[in-house]
Amino acid sequence: MKNKLFKPILLSLLALSLVGCDTNEHAMADKDSNENQIVEAKDEDMNTENKPAEDKIKDSKAENTEEDKKEDVEEDKEEDKEDIKKEEKNQAPSTKKDDKEKNLHKEDGKYVTTLVSKFKGEPSDYITSTAYAYKIEDDRFIVSGSFDYFKNPDDYENATAIKNETEQRFVITDKTEFEAVGGMAPAKKFSREDFLKYLEECKDSGLALIIFVENGVAKTVSISS
Repeated sequence: MKNKLFKPILLSLLALSLVGCDTNEHAMADKDSNENQIVEAKDEDMNTENKPAEDKIKDSKAENTEEDKKEDVEEDKEEDKEDIKKEEKNQAPSTKKDDKEKNLHKEDGKYVTTLVSKFKGEPSDYITSTAYAYKIEDDRFIVSGSFDYFKNPDDYENATAIKNETEQRFVITDKTEFEAVGGMAPAKKFSREDFLKYLEECKDSGLALIIFVENGVAKTVSISS
């Protein structure tokens, strides 16, 4: 009789024990889940807080990159300017020398043109060559116009035409004589400055401008009637 009563009691206690264990396991599981959610929430908050800082770092790097590019461009421009200046400096003397030698007539012989400025260096009718402007620069006598060149000054039949140019150059020295000649009268000598003035007075006179070159240098420059 006692055994029959004791057995149900044991079963009831065992059931209560199992229910208590199950309740504890659920409570522990809920606790762990809540803690994990709290940790994840904290991680998200930290990531959110760090994101603006990361964005700022990226923006700062981007700005620095743009500034570096601008500085590189400016440096390249300055270097290009310096290179151009160096090239111009190196080329300038050569260019000046080339200009001085352009249309430089050093062949010995006689060079003849006619003082008629209105034709601007072009021939007209029986006039085969004309001149219209004159100047002296350092050791160069410069004529604008065209010339007839005679290798043999005494051979009037064989002339070589020198085409119209803005600047025809002749080498002159302190020994070069500037003069006006005509008829039986003795030649009238001029200084360089006075000769240019006289050329201006005679620019449409139809008189001849004759230049004799010897050893590459103009020996005489004459206005002849």
